Amino acid sequence: MNEGTIALLSQWSLLCLAWMGSIDAQLLEMRISPKRVLAVICSFLICTFVSWKLYFAPIEVSLSGTLLPLLTGAWLYYARMQQLRRRLHVLGACATAILLFWLQWLFFTDPILMFWDERIIIPVAAILSILAMSRQSVAQLFQVIISLTLADVLYSLFVWKLSGTCQLGGEYAQDMLWSTVSLWYLVSVTRLAVLRIVKWRKNVSSHSQQKRW
Repeated sequence: MNEGTIALLSQWSLLCLAWMGSIDAQLLEMRISPKRVLAVICSFLICTFVSWKLYFAPIEVSLSGTLLPLLTGAWLYYARMQQLRRRLHVLGACATAILLFWLQWLFFTDPILMFWDERIIIPVAAILSILAMSRQSVAQLFQVIISLTLADVLYSLFVWKLSGTCQLGGEYAQDMLWSTVSLWYLVSVTRLAVLRIVKWRKNVSSHSQQKRW
């Protein structure tokens, strides 16, 4: 599979789900309007298709891979996150970014340790780290976007010293970002489904007890 294909498929899938209202429960929990989500995903999709890039020789910056994720993270930070815990979530995102960069560096220096596809290992490691630090959905999404973007920046600067070229937010990095976003969405849906089942069972048990009385 060519690099960038996973990102496009994930963006199309999330766009269809948002259009059909399948992610309204998650958006309601995060207090985000579906129209804004559609606008954000469309922006990513257009920039990914066109592959717009900015050049600051010898650094190449992708709009859909670096600038848009940072802008989206900044919007979540200022508009949707609780002010008291903003700095903690930023520190959590930085910690996860360092962890992901370390894993990428480890796989680069010793490829034999890469027991599976890196585009699977990195998202799983990111989700486990983020779930361990935050329970709020909007904070988790913020940390997903910022940590993957910062990890790519760190790794690209590391590769720059070796190859002489620096590409921020390339197709491979976008694949990992959107793989992680898709995995986070699946985890969020599963969590909400489990909570609803537990709540339903509690209601059923309470009604049965009332009937006995």
